[in-house]
Amino acid sequence: MSQTSSARQIDGSEIVSQLDRGLAPFAQKNADSRGREFPEKTDPRRGSFQRDRDRILHATAFRRLAGKMQVVSPARGDHFRNRLTHTLEVAQLSRDLARELLLNEDLAEAIALAHDLGHPPFGHAGERTLHEKMKKFGKKFEHNAQSLRVVDFFENRYRDFPGLNLTFEVREGLKKHSTFFDHPETGDQIFAPHIEAQLVDVADEISYLSADLEDGLRGNFFQISDLKNIALPAEILSELSTPKSRSALIRGTIRKLFGELVFATRKNLKTHKIETQEDVQKCSEKLVMFSPDFFEKFRELKQFLMQNFYLSPEVKSGTDRGQKILSDIFDFLHAHPDQLPEYLKSSAEPLEIRICDYIAGMTDRYAERFWKQIDS
Repeated sequence: MSQTSSARQIDGSEIVSQLDRGLAPFAQKNADSRGREFPEKTDPRRGSFQRDRDRILHATAFRRLAGKMQVVSPARGDHFRNRLTHTLEVAQLSRDLARELLLNEDLAEAIALAHDLGHPPFGHAGERTLHEKMKKFGKKFEHNAQSLRVVDFFENRYRDFPGLNLTFEVREGLKKHSTFFDHPETGDQIFAPHIEAQLVDVADEISYLSADLEDGLRGNFFQISDLKNIALPAEILSELSTPKSRSALIRGTIRKLFGELVFATRKNLKTHKIETQEDVQKCSEKLVMFSPDFFEKFRELKQFLMQNFYLSPEVKSGTDRGQKILSDIFDFLHAHPDQLPEYLKSSAEPLEIRICDYIAGMTDRYAERFWKQIDS
């Protein structure tokens, strides 16, 4: 009998069973997924969250992240992070944390890969600019909500449904709920999303803090000697055999943050007697978080980076320029809506939302080129 004819056919339910094996009882199971808004046939080779991950990786918005700066403009050097490299680092850390805590790695990775799809150009300064513009119309702009709009409406790659038709669990992770809301099926009041969404939220913070620490040192915005009075890096430096090594400091920082988060999360799960997914949703406190004492050290380092990196004259001059570019583009498009692309001209959304959608999708370079055209 040939190998082909004897091959056993594996159905979707068996794949799901394999993927769920070994997960913690409070993890989000593949078998318990609420599915998608538009039902689809199961894939005999991939779980639903794996399919979501693949759809996100092939999205046009995902590729555009390479053209959006993180903190430092790519003109400053080739080795500084951009929004895409940051996203990949968040995804890698999310998988590692999920594996350590016996959570759903595929779900965590999918959320991490999509979490910044709605981020506008020019970093957080661009987000602040769009938010200020939208406030004038009684609305707001927030990149997590915009990421959801991207996957729901603007990534039209399939014939049978709009958007990527991601699972409800991935979409829930993009919303980052922080207050009580109603479960879409039971109507019960829930405080928190599934634990994988909480994990990605903190993985994002760990990734950008450690990356910005490295980029700040790389760009000579501050020196290792400046960190010796900051509790967390000082503690890490004291444990290194080569305390003057930038790479050793960064590796040590990631290891320390990873270990502290895993330890504190396990303690939180035990303290709150978390045994099921329902326990996670009903818990009124975040479960994936640092201990209060360690968080103070974490916050101190964030404040150091704010003063010595994010608000440094060089970075601030770049972000100020980015804010002016986006502000001018918004005002121009509001006065000349005929300059919007065709797919937004025909939309029934209010003009300010269509403008926001357009600008948020731009790369830094495209926004600058558009601005120069309207300014000439």
